[in-house]
Amino acid sequence: MSRPVSLLLLLSLLAIVPASLTRAQEAGLYEHFDVYDGDNFPRTEYANRRKQTLEKLKSGEGMLLRSAEVRNRSNDVDYEFRQRNNLLYLTGVTETQSALLLLPDGVEIDGKRIQEVLFVAERNPTHEIWEGIRMGPEVAAQVTGITTVLPYDKLAKRLEDLFPTLNKLYYDSWTIESIVDPVVEGEFNWPAIVRSILEESELDLEIEDAGTILNGMRAIKSEREIAMMQKAIDISAEGHREAMRMAKPGMFEYEFEASMEYAFRRLGAEDPGYPSIIGSGPNTCILHYNTNRRKSLDGELVLMDCGAEYHGYSADITRTFPVNGKFTPEQRAIYNLVLEAQTEAIKECKVGVQFWDPHKKAGQIISSGLVKLGIMKEGDDVRKYFMHGTSHFLGMDVHDVGDDYTLQPGMVLTVEPGIYIPEGSKCDPKWWNIGVRIEDDVLVTKSGSVNLSAGLERTADEIERLVGSKRK
Repeated sequence: MSRPVSLLLLLSLLAIVPASLTRAQEAGLYEHFDVYDGDNFPRTEYANRRKQTLEKLKSGEGMLLRSAEVRNRSNDVDYEFRQRNNLLYLTGVTETQSALLLLPDGVEIDGKRIQEVLFVAERNPTHEIWEGIRMGPEVAAQVTGITTVLPYDKLAKRLEDLFPTLNKLYYDSWTIESIVDPVVEGEFNWPAIVRSILEESELDLEIEDAGTILNGMRAIKSEREIAMMQKAIDISAEGHREAMRMAKPGMFEYEFEASMEYAFRRLGAEDPGYPSIIGSGPNTCILHYNTNRRKSLDGELVLMDCGAEYHGYSADITRTFPVNGKFTPEQRAIYNLVLEAQTEAIKECKVGVQFWDPHKKAGQIISSGLVKLGIMKEGDDVRKYFMHGTSHFLGMDVHDVGDDYTLQPGMVLTVEPGIYIPEGSKCDPKWWNIGVRIEDDVLVTKSGSVNLSAGLERTADEIERLVGSKRK
């Protein structure tokens, strides 16, 4: 049966053919790729994850995970490359033009039945002059421990031969791959296009999100993953300390950001896990503010929501402090109320508790506290001043995979209640432009919750002692 033209086009898009390759001497290249960092996961950890995944796949099913693409920033300048998490989770591979194919029934390659096949781009000495050395198939087999590694430009042909033998393909998802074009008044959604072409082809192939299988695995962190996250958290905590130590009125938000992210890089983090949020004065009341250009004024608060990413795992910490080192009575009252809500919510992070229970606890405390302070009336909706959830899961993504789970040992989630009173709120103006959020990263264990970022100062008195300490 002939293949539909659209399917052939899709397969060609999935495997961009690189320039002709030269087989360079491989000796010593394995050592070069030990910059996959000495403290990264051992190959056995990735192998165990792939084994678990294969055990969850049924006969006649397969899973295909593809790398991210290099994205253009402007003209001939690209954004820094960041690997897709599911491929990184199962292989540790950080290169573009790579893919992993998992098949419980296996596929015939060189007379052997193979369940896992890695595809990577072949080496190209010309490209390497400009972009750095790539692994190539031979070194990739040594680095990853996956014995069957094929050139990436063979992926399309392999898939064309394989698809008719499958009844279901678990395919990696993309959360944001849509382009809305106003000229043609249409939305181009790459994942939807891929699924549509595959499902409407003559293959009778069902497509399902790979997260159906992988999300549950990723939600429960191994001991090594927790150690990796602790490293990211410790780096982040030092960044927060450094920014608060140098604080003084008149500093620009970008100066705090520079101090924070300098510490991240100095201590080995590859990147911030997300754009740093540094808001002063009225900007403390903007939840995801990240312009970071305003000049802070004496008597104002500064809210810093920043986390480092270390080897693919992100921290997420928020601290709020008075830029002059001294809370006003109103600022301290709001700060202590948020701290009380956070402390009690952290206690709720225990095995068997529903994901939303910590949020409910924080909301109850903030609601009654705001009534006592006269900021809102009994029965008013607390979401006027506390409009976001208290928690999200944390891991390879700052908003990591996870749903309304019952909390289990090994889950890591943030606990981040906040109160935001923008100018013009229906309360005494003395409360206006006070925005406070306190956020820590909490591990659920069999014996209760563990605040992984507890080493970073949290109480109002601790914060006051820290702010500006480098100048004193």
